[in-house]
Amino acid sequence: MAFSELIGQNEAKKRLGVSLTGEPGHAFLLVGPSGIGKKTLGREFAKGLLCSHPTENGACGSCPGCHYMQAGTHPDYKELLLPQGEKNIKVADVRSKILSDVGIMSQIAERKVYLIDADGLAEEGQNALLKTLEEPPKHVVFILTVSDESKLLPTILSRTVSIRLLPNTEEEVKEAILRRNPDTLPEEAQLFARFSNGVIGYALNLCESNWLINDWEEVTDLILRMPEISRTELLTEVYSFFDEEKDHFRDILSLMSMVYDEMAICATDSSSVCLHGEEKKDKMVTVIRKNHLDVQKIGKCNAILTTAAKAHKANGNFEMIVCRMLLALKKENING
Repeated sequence: MAFSELIGQNEAKKRLGVSLTGEPGHAFLLVGPSGIGKKTLGREFAKGLLCSHPTENGACGSCPGCHYMQAGTHPDYKELLLPQGEKNIKVADVRSKILSDVGIMSQIAERKVYLIDADGLAEEGQNALLKTLEEPPKHVVFILTVSDESKLLPTILSRTVSIRLLPNTEEEVKEAILRRNPDTLPEEAQLFARFSNGVIGYALNLCESNWLINDWEEVTDLILRMPEISRTELLTEVYSFFDEEKDHFRDILSLMSMVYDEMAICATDSSSVCLHGEEKKDKMVTVIRKNHLDVQKIGKCNAILTTAAKAHKANGNFEMIVCRMLLALKKENING
């Protein structure tokens, strides 16, 4: 797979591609949130580093080195990842799998490449790796991945070339979803993409669960019914929904904010395209007109959601947060 076949991250691919056509250096750090594609890009970069004929677009895909990488059997490539269920990579593994191996010359390529999940390295593990990063053998390249640079020692950061992976566009995430799961409905892929905040891995995980689609429909219906819901129903049946979905509370707030954002667009231009089908969109426009909802009032609704999210993050009383939020939203959504 060439860099051009990887979706998004054009700036990162460009910087890594330049390294493939010259002297690459000895240590790279790919930085970005979980699920953004650090390891995927790191593996393709490693493939290029071990390729006989790399270009700025990555590995050739046809040389023996590329075939070994595709088969997962390249003798000059090793990964050190955080084992499932563990909090940290053991220092003993750093020493046995990396440090004891770097001094051995490569077997079929010009160099050896190590991909290391630096999120799994505690301070002791980082210190164990540091001496090799300070004086790396000429035939060795390290590719480290981390979600946040603050997790790493300054001495580690100073010896690596840092490349940040940025959030993908909504369309890039949607393309990745449909490429991996071609049976996904386009409108559902669009919802997953928008909700993922540009993180392809998170969007792909959402595809494997029904909760987002179910809650999206639930909160949309709730907001459209809000002007007609009685105070009693709001504090009993509607509250029960939030209580049952307590583990997804902040996600539900995000979904509600997305609905209000679409309402704001519809309030300005009723012919605009939105995530909802035409029937639901028509109902949304009807509710907006009937209750004289404008961008300002809808903006206040989003501010109410933000206040609820902050209170929840501060470990406030859940029932009080939800009930206050619902009553405040009710006040802003009624006619007048």
